[in-house]
Amino acid sequence: MPVLIGKQPSSVRRITVGLAVAAVVAGVSLAGAPTAAAAVQRGVGHETTPAQPYQGNPDPADWLGSYVVGGKQVWCVQFAHLAPDSDEQYQPGATLKTKWGTDLPPNVASDISYLLLRYAGTDSADEAAALAHLLHTWTAGPQNPAQLDPANDFRHIAYDAPFHLSKLPSGAQAAVQALQADAAVNRGPWTATVAAPDGAQTIGVAADWTITITNAGGTRVPDVPVTIAAADATFTDADGKQVSSGTVTTTEDPLTLSVTPTGAAPGIDITLAGPAEVPVVQQAIEVDTQRIVSTGGEKELTASAETTASPPPTTTTTTPQLPSTIPAGDTPGGPVANAAVTQQMTSGGWIALIAVIIAATLLTVHLARRRATGDHRG
Repeated sequence: MPVLIGKQPSSVRRITVGLAVAAVVAGVSLAGAPTAAAAVQRGVGHETTPAQPYQGNPDPADWLGSYVVGGKQVWCVQFAHLAPDSDEQYQPGATLKTKWGTDLPPNVASDISYLLLRYAGTDSADEAAALAHLLHTWTAGPQNPAQLDPANDFRHIAYDAPFHLSKLPSGAQAAVQALQADAAVNRGPWTATVAAPDGAQTIGVAADWTITITNAGGTRVPDVPVTIAAADATFTDADGKQVSSGTVTTTEDPLTLSVTPTGAAPGIDITLAGPAEVPVVQQAIEVDTQRIVSTGGEKELTASAETTASPPPTTTTTTPQLPSTIPAGDTPGGPVANAAVTQQMTSGGWIALIAVIIAATLLTVHLARRRATGDHRG
C-alpha cells in the first residue's frame, strides 16, 4: 500500500493548469466529449486553520492526514506541492530524501519506516494527523530560517511545525507525542530469532519453543504478527488446535509456542514484516504533485530453528508359556506346576480351598479331644 505525505494543494493552481490544457485542446479540436478529471479524495485526519502562508497559496486551511489514491489510503511528503488525485500515476521508487534533496538522518529514516509500518492503515483521525505532521516535520522542516519566509513559493517554503501543531486538536497533539515515543523505542532494525527447547525431544510429546522479536535497542517488540510454518511438527494455535502453519502475535513477554514433534527432524520457520532502514519514495509523473512513500518502508524478516526427536520408548511384557497337556506318568516342574495352579485358581476356588482347610482343622481338633477324654468304643 503506497503512502503519501503532504499538504492539500492549491486548488487554484490545479484548476489553472486544467483550464490551460483545456484551452489548448479546444483550439486544436472540438470533436469528442471531454474526459472528467479525477478529484482529490481525502482520507482521515484534521484540517488546520488558517493555512500556513506562502506566495500563491489561496487555501484557507491545510490538511494534515491521508489521501485515497487508487482505492488505498496514502500519505504525502513534499509539503506545499499538489495533493494527488485519486488516480495519480507514479514512477518507480528511490531512497527517500528531504524536500531539499538532502539525506535523512539514519534515526529519522528508521522512525519514518517504523511509523508507516505501524500506522499507515490507521482509521484514527488523531493518529493520521499526527503521522502527517511528523512526516512533514522530518522531510520538509527548515534547514535555515529563510525557508519559512512567506514570500517563498510552494517549491521553496518549509513546513512550520510549531505553527501547525498549535492548531491541531488536543487528541492529535497527544498522538504526536505518542507516535514519537513509540518510534524512538521500537525503531528498526529489528532482529528475529527462534529457539528450540533444550534437551532431548520425543515424537508425540509437546515442548516449548521461543520466538523473540527485538528492536534496535534489544527490547522485545509487542503486537507484531508472525507467520509460522512447522516441519515434522505441529503447534497449538490460539483456538487450541494442532496446526502446521498459522500466525501468532508477539507480546511484551517472551513468546512461547507449544510444539509437538511428528517426525525425526522438527523445525520452525517464521516470517514477519519489519521496518526498513530507509523508506522508499516514488515521484509523481506530474512534476508539481506530492511524492509518495511506499507502504511502511518495510522489509521481510525470517528466522528458523530445528532439532531432532526420537520415537517414544517401548515397553514389553512376557507371559510364561504353559503346556496344554502333561504326558501320562509325567510330573510338571515346580515353576510350571505353580504357574498352572496360579493360572487355574479362581476366586471361588480359593474360597473352597480355605473352607476345606478350616473343616479339616476342626475335625483334627475334635478327634484330639476325644482321645484326651478316653472316649473309645470296643
